[in-house]
Amino acid sequence: MTNPKKNRKIFNIVLAIVLAVGVWMYVINVENPSGTGTVREIPVTVVGEDSLAERGLMVTEQNRDHVSLKLSGRKKTLMKLNRKNITLKLDVSSVTSEGEHTLSCKVDFPDTVGDNVSISDWEDLHVTVTVEKQATKEIPVRGEFIGTEADNCLAGAVTTDPETLVLKGPAKELEGISYALATVGGKEVRDTIVEQSSVVFMGPDGTPASRKNVTASAESVEVTVPVRQVVSLPLTVEIIEGGGAAREDVEVTISPETITVVAQEGEEALPSAISLGTIELEDVLGDTSYSFPIKLPTGVTAWGEQSRYARVSLTFPQLVTRQLAVEQIALQNIPQGYDATLVSKQLYVWVRGRQDLVEALDPKQLQVEVDLSEAGKGDELQRFPAKVTWKGGEPEGVKIMGTHYSVALRLKQ
Repeated sequence: MTNPKKNRKIFNIVLAIVLAVGVWMYVINVENPSGTGTVREIPVTVVGEDSLAERGLMVTEQNRDHVSLKLSGRKKTLMKLNRKNITLKLDVSSVTSEGEHTLSCKVDFPDTVGDNVSISDWEDLHVTVTVEKQATKEIPVRGEFIGTEADNCLAGAVTTDPETLVLKGPAKELEGISYALATVGGKEVRDTIVEQSSVVFMGPDGTPASRKNVTASAESVEVTVPVRQVVSLPLTVEIIEGGGAAREDVEVTISPETITVVAQEGEEALPSAISLGTIELEDVLGDTSYSFPIKLPTGVTAWGEQSRYARVSLTFPQLVTRQLAVEQIALQNIPQGYDATLVSKQLYVWVRGRQDLVEALDPKQLQVEVDLSEAGKGDELQRFPAKVTWKGGEPEGVKIMGTHYSVALRLKQ
């Protein structure tokens, strides 16, 4: 059964609450008495900093950035106010010197409040700011790739856009900032990266620097990391046989043996090798070396810092060379009425072959023919090509080197 006394008690409690609420609403809405209230943690907005900047000044500290206000007014009006609809503005445009300055915030209440609210303590609006000279500094932006490349791919030099940033802030803070660092990454990267990256200000020791009260012309930059497929191509040289030396008689060493190259974007496939040029063995007297420029085809570039020249060394382990003094020089087609006199009675001719065969040679096995049909008629010194041949046929395993021989002579009547 229901307890009558208990039900009556609950009824009385509910009735008391309803009566209290009714009385409160009457007092607020009908009587609307005056009272006080506190709105806490109202944010302070600093204005007028552009005027400070024109004077080369800036705010670096303020003793508080939130204010609590004690207000007086009608209760119903005070109940409408909160930290979101009250605006506090601290105007620093009147400051003209460095140091600490105590200023008063301007209060803006909602339009619905009007003049029905007053501030109980105007000291609550006071905020002290520290003003210092504003400096400007331009710093470079460094891009850095912190990822990994895929096989046979290499990341190139990182670039940023913009390449520099302009900083504004206290001189002491700017002294500790050397450059801005922007990083991009990725795993097994095989294509060029273009990303927007935020920057971190770095000190001279390579660690992040303080940037308190420092602003930058940009907080992020575009970072480009070129990634290309690269390959090491062999360097080659074409050997032309001659002068008693076949290709198998010469040992060729090329240094460096390879060059790492990359095709420019959009170009055709890379070649299988890079040719340095040709060497004619007929003009090579013995073990020697040559320096060749490494000429890359159109659309192919060397990757990184590499030598732009290659050294080609030739050795002839099974062959020797010898110089023979040939005295049998036949002058042909001497102009009529003239005598020809050689400056030298001998012509030195190079031959090459197996050591035993070369050492057994006699200079008399060679002959020289000089055609004077194009000779001038004066007595000045003249030089003519000389044709060197074997008498009685070329011996096996030995060759005459070169075709560059000539003799000097004079013609006299």
